[in-house]
Amino acid sequence: MKFPLLAWRPSSTRGQLTFQYTIVFSLLLVLAAGLLYITLNWILFWNIDNELQDEASLVKQYITFEQGKPVLRSHTQAADESYDLTTIFNVSQILNTEGVPVKSSPELTAFGYSFEPKDLKGLVAMQPPPTFTTMGGKRDEEVRFVNTILLGPRGSRYLLQIGTRLKPINDAQDTFLWVMLMLLPVTVGFSAFGGSIMAKRTLKPVTDMTHAAQSISASNLSQRLPTRGRSDELDELAETFNAMIARLQQSFDKMNEFAANVSHELRTPLQAMQGETELALIARAPLAECRRVLESNLEEIDRLNRMIRNLLVLAQADAGEMRPKREAMDLNELVRDLVEQMRVVAQARGVDLRAATSSPVPLFADSLRIRQMMLNLIDNAVKYTPAGGHIEVRVERVGGHHGQAQVLVRDTGVGISAEDLPRIFDRFYRADKSRTRGVAGVDGCGLGLPIVKWVAETHGGSVEVTSTPGRGSSFLVHLPLQESTAVTA
Repeated sequence: MKFPLLAWRPSSTRGQLTFQYTIVFSLLLVLAAGLLYITLNWILFWNIDNELQDEASLVKQYITFEQGKPVLRSHTQAADESYDLTTIFNVSQILNTEGVPVKSSPELTAFGYSFEPKDLKGLVAMQPPPTFTTMGGKRDEEVRFVNTILLGPRGSRYLLQIGTRLKPINDAQDTFLWVMLMLLPVTVGFSAFGGSIMAKRTLKPVTDMTHAAQSISASNLSQRLPTRGRSDELDELAETFNAMIARLQQSFDKMNEFAANVSHELRTPLQAMQGETELALIARAPLAECRRVLESNLEEIDRLNRMIRNLLVLAQADAGEMRPKREAMDLNELVRDLVEQMRVVAQARGVDLRAATSSPVPLFADSLRIRQMMLNLIDNAVKYTPAGGHIEVRVERVGGHHGQAQVLVRDTGVGISAEDLPRIFDRFYRADKSRTRGVAGVDGCGLGLPIVKWVAETHGGSVEVTSTPGRGSSFLVHLPLQESTAVTA
């Protein structure tokens, strides 16, 4: 069976809270009223039953048997009061084994009470009869009896019944039900009204957060949602949103910085190429000069291509589209090959480049990305090491089978200042030009070291750097050995 009222839900959160609160309160109210009704019935009947039992125990003291029949005396030596059925409760009687009254109170006849003989006979025949019996007479009214067995001479058996009318109790029950039925809708109405106010007050912080969130845009990400300082669920929600906004602000700042840096890096070579080309065309330069311009443009184009490739790598890495294609490889062999390739470039700059390798260092990694990382580190060391300097690339295995592979790239170059050291892995960041003074042919766009950091962290490793200005820098890369097989991008 479906209940349309219970299936209906208001559209607003406040309405839903009010509706749910009203439904729950109404159910609890009905349950409480039912329990109260049952408790009231139990108390009323408990009091009546106790009074009936007390009265029956007293009346038995006044009953004797004469000629085999029970006689109710007006007084006894053991009792302080005189008793007769006319002085007891309104309805009292003594029944024989046939269920026929041998003595009864006048009120039974006066009020018109009469009971079925077969019901009374069956009651007397019970061994033992129930302590209490509620019987309905021919009138539309019930009587509550306490049953007491009387044993006469020669095994004669009689049943003493002392009772009371239940009409006052039934009237009290009906009155209670009517009062509850009249109060129920009024109480539910007040609960709905109070629930609406409570829901409004409860949702006020959410409303405040909604208004604050509506005012936040890309131009004022520094604004935050209000908190109440209660450390409850709503404050936790506001703090979560504030943390998200802070991350968005940081991302927007990085995007703006990234766009500015890209614009600067692209504009400078393009302007240089455009200026040289226009000058050659205007001056109608000879073939040799045109050739020089083309060669210069080609160098700038190559630099732009490298920067765009690096940007593409980092963009794909940020989007999670570049997962390492892992394969078994020897880190020592890869480093030796790269050092041999870069030695020609280093010698052209008057720099001594050497590799210090030992036994094979097996890795389960993306050899292309590891090669790119090591090439960036060695190329960076060659660029910032003046003529007569030295570069050492050392590969070691530490910590046994489940340890780490360490690659150390140490140079005797210009070094990095303490102010620049924390930011060298930021994209497009390049230190002050003064630190490269005296180092010829230094160029770049500040993307090599960010790629180094990304490759190391993607493989579950890390990069550390120490440097002393004027004395050189050391880059130490940590890569896990066996653990790398379980690392995901």
